[in-house]
Amino acid sequence: MTDIKDQWNNYMELGGLVVNGSLTKEMIEKQINAFSSFLSETNSDYYYNATYLPNYIMEFMHFLECFHKKYPITKRMFDIASSYCGVTLIIDQYWQQESVWDGERKKIFVMHRVHPSYERKQVCDNELLVECSVLCDTKRFIYHNKIGIDATGIQQELQNLEEFLNNKLASHKKEK
Repeated sequence: MTDIKDQWNNYMELGGLVVNGSLTKEMIEKQINAFSSFLSETNSDYYYNATYLPNYIMEFMHFLECFHKKYPITKRMFDIASSYCGVTLIIDQYWQQESVWDGERKKIFVMHRVHPSYERKQVCDNELLVECSVLCDTKRFIYHNKIGIDATGIQQELQNLEEFLNNKLASHKKEK
């Protein structure tokens, strides 16, 4: 199985190619058709891939474009949240990061994954949905906001997120 960060980097790379026109619908269609045919010929369990997968080419390309636009913002938010333990940060109900204290190594351990109940269409929305949950002692604090993805909105949201985390978890912040 592919590491999730490798998968996200692959999406970023492919999204960049789609955005700059180096990877067209025709090219993806040709590659998917060739790979589907190969699978069908080598393993009869994949016989229907040749007709099934091509139906998702346009949706996949659109997802790659949206992913390419939003993932750099998501990474900046993840960078902020990774300095704190007891934090779950979910962006667009798709990207999820959890940071917990690793007592054995005496440092914060950060995990990434696709949110279990993700909505792919949320990634393609023109706004960014930011959901942050902080566990501090026995209390849970929630931050929830939906913002535009213009430069001003992003900068303000980064500040808001860091302020929220500082207010709730300042004593748990790792030394830089």
